[in-house]
Amino acid sequence: MFSVYGRMTARPGRRDELIALLHEGFRAGGDDSGLLTYSINTAPEDPDTIWMTQLWTDKEAHDATTRSEAVATVTQRLPPLLAKQPEGSYGHAVYVHGLTAE
Repeated sequence: MFSVYGRMTARPGRRDELIALLHEGFRAGGDDSGLLTYSINTAPEDPDTIWMTQLWTDKEAHDATTRSEAVATVTQRLPPLLAKQPEGSYGHAVYVHGLTAE
């Protein structure tokens, strides 16, 4: 399994719009995209910062979905909501809810 971790900082007062747009983007990929689960989290110490975690079947599913026209259309609407460049990293999940990744 392929994992993505990210942090985004919204422009002041626009965090909820950013969260709604991210949720729209995850849904735009479709049910068969290979996205197993995702979470969007707020940061208690900073009301404009959100953290995301995504778990994909594999990197190929992630790449194909994020390059799809449906997701790209949503992604193009992100920059006006962001206070700075998003930060993130990638990984390979080795243990998820009692399942060992192969």
